[in-house]
Amino acid sequence: MNDVIVIGGGPAGSTAATLLARRGLSVLLLERDRFPRFQIGESLLPYNNDLFDRLGLSEKLQAGDFFPKYGAEFVTGDGTIGYTFRFDQNLAEQYHRSFQVKRSEFDHLLLRNAAQSGVEVREETSVTAVQLDDPNRAVIETSTGERLEARFVIDASGHGALIGNRIGGKSNVESLKKVAFFAHYRNVPRPPGRDAGNTLIVVLRDAWFWMIPITEELMSVGLVVDREHVKSCGMSPEELLARTIAETPYVANRMNAAERVTQVYARKDFSYAMERMVGRNFALIGDAAGFIDPIFSTGVFIAMKSADLAAAAVEQRLRSGSMRFLRNYERSVKGALHKYFRFISNFYRREFLEVFMQPRPKFGLVPVIVGVLAGNVFAERGDRLKLDLFFALVAVQKHLGLIAPRIEWERLPAAASV
Repeated sequence: MNDVIVIGGGPAGSTAATLLARRGLSVLLLERDRFPRFQIGESLLPYNNDLFDRLGLSEKLQAGDFFPKYGAEFVTGDGTIGYTFRFDQNLAEQYHRSFQVKRSEFDHLLLRNAAQSGVEVREETSVTAVQLDDPNRAVIETSTGERLEARFVIDASGHGALIGNRIGGKSNVESLKKVAFFAHYRNVPRPPGRDAGNTLIVVLRDAWFWMIPITEELMSVGLVVDREHVKSCGMSPEELLARTIAETPYVANRMNAAERVTQVYARKDFSYAMERMVGRNFALIGDAAGFIDPIFSTGVFIAMKSADLAAAAVEQRLRSGSMRFLRNYERSVKGALHKYFRFISNFYRREFLEVFMQPRPKFGLVPVIVGVLAGNVFAERGDRLKLDLFFALVAVQKHLGLIAPRIEWERLPAAASV
């Protein structure tokens, strides 16, 4: 019997498995697919750098075919208002840079690192059932007909949330029912210098684009829209993406010579959290614990950070029997998700965008905003008061319009429709 079985070999599962194996526990990782495989969520955050160092991956990231990222730019679809948040101007030196990655290569790197750290990795092995009745063990059934036992199981199965969907108490964020359509393109120009690697978010009326340079040649381009619009627009994903690009002046100008080189993919079920993330013999991590609208590129960061915290808590549970560390893990992840939910639920409001995209330096809020964009959301204290001030300014902007110039909302491009 293994100490731990990890379900899923993405960034969350590979990270948790690696850290637990390095703590001397026997770990089996079961992954449904064969790596490398296509995946979305190509933008990393600077506050993951400390964990990359501990995993021994920093030099490999720097030496690999990954694009340096020094900030994030937000611009309206008509190109009239924009702001670039730069990490090196607002954060400590170790957080001045992150990377844009081709997820097939990045995830494969993490999975190989887990195997090299002593994890038994089995690819093309789906988990078909998990039994958790005995608090001191978990029983896992696989697509190969095996019946496996472990003292503890970690659900890192992503949106499928194998355990979470059954007993986690999934809570959807009703205001964030979105769908994303995305593909990779060639021949999309970038700005000169360091800004070439920035994530670009293009704001539409009740929708938005991402543009993420993942290699010297490839740009990931995605459109996030309301689910109801997708149902009513009368277009296929390919048509909706292509037409909205064409009808958004800023994006159309950047992509007038672009060539799509992949199919158009879809991702739904944005923004949910599990009420219950831990038990005596299980823990949920990464997207299996919660997922938020990817405006701030939080997916990989939350996945790996939650795996880091969970690994330490699982070790304590197995060595001492105490649940205290697992409960602390659950509180930490819920707190981080709440901070992001607060930002993202407001992102679709005009007054928030007016203040966010035209920040006034005299309030000292830019470093705080950059910290959130960079992943500084797990700290218990620090910039909480400044964040409260930011949202107070948003409230003033809503009622009085005194904080920043108004955005001509009705003149912004919107997602295409028939």
